[in-house]
Amino acid sequence: MDKKIIILHILFTTNNILYTITDLKGNTLFWASVGSNKIKNTKKITTTSIFLSIKKIKFFLNKSNVKYLFLKLKGFNKQKKIVLKYLKQFYSQIILVCEKTNLPHNGCKNRKIRRL
Repeated sequence: MDKKIIILHILFTTNNILYTITDLKGNTLFWASVGSNKIKNTKKITTTSIFLSIKKIKFFLNKSNVKYLFLKLKGFNKQKKIVLKYLKQFYSQIILVCEKTNLPHNGCKNRKIRRL
């Protein structure tokens, strides 16, 4: 398999981090998560578990001869910077980092004041 450009989607949830590798058409080529390493509970969000899952992704990228990589990040998490740091160490051919997190603009409407 010789792909030139691949998109790496990273979804940060409260308890897990999901990685999906797709081609430009959107077909899934590979997926991994921190929970797929048989790590449970709050240990899933530690730096060592993130390092193990990124190592899996690195192995797939080296095997498939990828030249360029797009990153799409989504979700709120403290470990976003750590994931980006490890990806830059392993893979230097990152073209674009796209942040797709939805932000609320004004929040929910306040409840009506009860009158007696």
